Amino acid sequence: MIVLKPDFKKALKKEFYIRDAETVARELIGKVLVKKLDTGDILAGMITETEAYLANNDLASHSATGKSQRNAPMFEDGGIVYVYKIYGIHHCLNIVTGTEGKGSAVLIRAIVPLLGIEKMKIFRKTNDINKLCNGPGNAANAFAFSREDNFRDLFHQGLFVQEYYNPKPKEIIKTKRIGITKSADLELRYCLKI
Repeated sequence: MIVLKPDFKKALKKEFYIRDAETVARELIGKVLVKKLDTGDILAGMITETEAYLANNDLASHSATGKSQRNAPMFEDGGIVYVYKIYGIHHCLNIVTGTEGKGSAVLIRAIVPLLGIEKMKIFRKTNDINKLCNGPGNAANAFAFSREDNFRDLFHQGLFVQEYYNPKPKEIIKTKRIGITKSADLELRYCLKI
């Protein structure tokens, strides 16, 4: 594993996100999510699993039924955070893609923790490092994401995604998405072979 030094100079620019969700989902693999807490603690981890949710012909996407109060961030320019709650328990972290009015995003499904692991253990209430950020609810919880983070942009030192590891195409697995019933045939899930 490469030694990580959070570096805002390596943060992804807006142009990275103003593309289709499928491309962004694939290219987020190997990048590092960095979040600075109010306490000054820095949480960081390498993104290893994503799912794309498309603006068109994707009934599993929250945008499929049109813009609502819940999914409003999806209809903004790419590069902001969309956080929602599932099962009334877990928050899920999404990164909005495309241009304003489109309605697409990438769900962050798994992250390998790199910095702030002790804080993540507290947030997740577990010492098992393998379970800290494995699964979308766990990843969002480990990074202390909540609905208050909705609409936050990824272009400041408190929250950004930076370059880290550029996997070769053969290192990325593309499969059907998990835990959905609508548009379940679409292969829009990307995983890093670890």
